[in-house]
Amino acid sequence: MTSIGVVSTGDMGHAVARTLRDGGHDVFTSLAGRSARTAALAAEAGIADAGTLTDMVARADILLSIMPPAAAESFARDTADAVRASGRAPLFVDCNAIAPGTSRDIGAIVRQAGSDYVDGGIIGAPPGRRTPTRLYVSGDRAEELAAFARPDMRIVPLGTDIGAASGLKMCYAALTKGTMTLDTLVLMGAARLGLAGDLRAEMIESQPVALERMERMVPWLAADAERWVGEMHEIAKTFAETDLTPRMHEGAAEMFELLAASPLAAETRQTADRSRTLDAAIEAFLTVLSSPDRDAAD
Repeated sequence: MTSIGVVSTGDMGHAVARTLRDGGHDVFTSLAGRSARTAALAAEAGIADAGTLTDMVARADILLSIMPPAAAESFARDTADAVRASGRAPLFVDCNAIAPGTSRDIGAIVRQAGSDYVDGGIIGAPPGRRTPTRLYVSGDRAEELAAFARPDMRIVPLGTDIGAASGLKMCYAALTKGTMTLDTLVLMGAARLGLAGDLRAEMIESQPVALERMERMVPWLAADAERWVGEMHEIAKTFAETDLTPRMHEGAAEMFELLAASPLAAETRQTADRSRTLDAAIEAFLTVLSSPDRDAAD
């Protein structure tokens, strides 16, 4: 039985931890410094709290880092300290939405502490949904992780190059989440111009697939917007590293910042009002543009 530590047990992390536990592995987390919601999701998934990060590292064969990208490097540094303190060096797998350059930096941090490193990138909804989640991995030990595949989570090795898995994730998210922000920008712009109804009528006739996508996705983006800001900055960094413009996804980050400031940002995926219409969501997003705080910032 392999011992696997998962931090943190948020929306994605608790589902990954649960499917690994269902696969017969010893799976646990460290809830030290984590939110009450993260603790509740861990309990829902049946994932035990191992105590401090050092306690978890001392027990783990493999450590999966699954968290907002802005926290990934700090967590790697904390883990490196825990590796030195515990005298145990689990395989560190960074599964976060980070640029290849960021992944290489994190790899250097954990390797200096004595742990081996695998670059990872998760694509798809959390395990347990209709389509299996894909965990892409790259690095010298990436092939070892294929043994942890589950019916609802595929493991896809991409060779030994650190950054390959993160790069694929960045390109994919640039399309999917970038499209979400473009859709939202278009709808808010049309509403500000007094043309929302006219745009909808035109899209019903000429862009029904795009309209269906907007209605399915946009009303609930605010619940995830804050943690996706950092992801957009990592995508911008990825493209800058390849001599391509970072500006499209810097703009996407600004859109997610706007949604994160809206009244709907207080929701979670579990508490979001699924009866909300697209028009109602856009109206809520537009309130940010006229808020006193925004006017003062401008």
